[in-house]
Amino acid sequence: MLPATLGMDSDSSSQSFYTAGSACHPSTTSDQQALPDSNALTLYSDILTSGASHPKCQDKCALIPPPAHLEVIISFLVHPYTTTRVPQNERVDIASRTIIYLRSLLTIAGPLNSKLGEACVFEGGNARSRKLRKGRAEGYEGSGSDDSQEVLGIVAETCLRISGTDFWHAVGWAFNCSVAHPKRWKYWKIWLEFMLDVLDADWRERQKQDENDEDFNSRLSQDPEAECKYESLRNSLLVKYLSDSVGRSNAIKRVVKSAFADGSPETGRAYPEVFENETVEPRPQKGQKRKRDVKLASLNGNGHFDDDDDDTEDDDGVDASQSMVGSSTLSQDNEGDTLENTLGGPESIILRQRLLTLLSRVTAILPDTSTGVKDLYEIFWDCIKSLPLPLFSHFVSPSRSNPLPTVALVSLVQLAATRLLSTSAHRPQQENDDLSQDILETCYLPFSANTSSVEDNAKLSVLVEMIFRLLLQSCPLYHTPNLEEAVEKGIAAREFKVRKKRDEETEQDRAWLKGSSQRLRGLLACVEMQNEKRS
Repeated sequence: MLPATLGMDSDSSSQSFYTAGSACHPSTTSDQQALPDSNALTLYSDILTSGASHPKCQDKCALIPPPAHLEVIISFLVHPYTTTRVPQNERVDIASRTIIYLRSLLTIAGPLNSKLGEACVFEGGNARSRKLRKGRAEGYEGSGSDDSQEVLGIVAETCLRISGTDFWHAVGWAFNCSVAHPKRWKYWKIWLEFMLDVLDADWRERQKQDENDEDFNSRLSQDPEAECKYESLRNSLLVKYLSDSVGRSNAIKRVVKSAFADGSPETGRAYPEVFENETVEPRPQKGQKRKRDVKLASLNGNGHFDDDDDDTEDDDGVDASQSMVGSSTLSQDNEGDTLENTLGGPESIILRQRLLTLLSRVTAILPDTSTGVKDLYEIFWDCIKSLPLPLFSHFVSPSRSNPLPTVALVSLVQLAATRLLSTSAHRPQQENDDLSQDILETCYLPFSANTSSVEDNAKLSVLVEMIFRLLLQSCPLYHTPNLEEAVEKGIAAREFKVRKKRDEETEQDRAWLKGSSQRLRGLLACVEMQNEKRS
């Protein structure tokens, strides 16, 4: 990472991203505003990476554009006028050049040197901020900005900073797209992955600065238990995004629920589209002949064709009345509860888990900047408790694909199990969430759920199984009569609790319950084998 940066030459044109005759003109616009020229992205990439492979590149400065330029470049990843409303043969060119440049910028200069935090701020998506942005772009007197750093054009005037209410609005809409609008998800997932990388890199770099602070190390040498003040972390981009949720339970719930947006009418209203008429398909350009096999009946509410000539996905366009704030529905498949049509598939789920990991991290280190860890996990539980069993298991499993750290999973899984356990079950008495074989045997293994629901008992069995796995991974267990009895007692109790629930709707949940019971017996056998090896 380069130690210093230089802003771009102040004489550079604010129009450097745009060419009036650019082939990127969307056919849906009636005005002739200049739109992005991808050659400008290549120029910025060449300037940034020039000399980066030289052995002494660490001693050189990187040329980086100002935040006003970067915020527009980031918007190129998802703006309709640079993605789905661009002619099909030019979409990949703009999107790929944009992400290549941004990835290079993050790697070479880092989030702090490149001032990505300033470029990723949201203004609230209201009329005042739009007017302010337009005033800056037109160089109004008293705007307080350097006109040479402003970028003109339709993307700049409707960029993410302006169009999005806040970061969590954009996150929720992105995840809505993962289920309801796959064409838009192709672009939003790239933006979301990049933003999570920025948030993570920004956090780690600032945490390193705080922990290497001379004052902190001086206090640490005198008092081994001295706590770091994390002054730099408090200015991190993630903390800024959470600033409006401090002390407001509804605000932090909205933050967490953005990670579980599923394209339903409820999440469609909570996290509506970011850009106006974002999902509306473009009109065919003048003189462009449509293929014979295109269904002419696919007219949307605006009378535009949902042009899907070069895309094999099902049409996901909706009319403008559906797309705006307060829309009552989002189009989605109504097939079975699977990974694909419930939360958007494996790619979407991994990104959701990464976001939850970041939230868990900030509440653990800086609880005063958002909410406490316990409160956060309560909201987590409210979001995952109604998920179908395959997804539920995916979120609480200590697998390699789950980015949640073990300490977070231990707390989350125990809290969830406590909410499902029968009232006769013993509760752990310690203040922390430390696990032990005694707690496993007396508080979790032997009990059924507090309802006769097959789904609830299957979920409890899965949670107990995960607690067993987490404990087995962290410390040696001993195969004792008490452990074996607790395992069998719990399996029998859950089977007995659901004995009267016999219908087709519960068969899948019953299969999960049976499978979890078999895995618990398998874990017990694993403990016995480990004991034999140690003896």
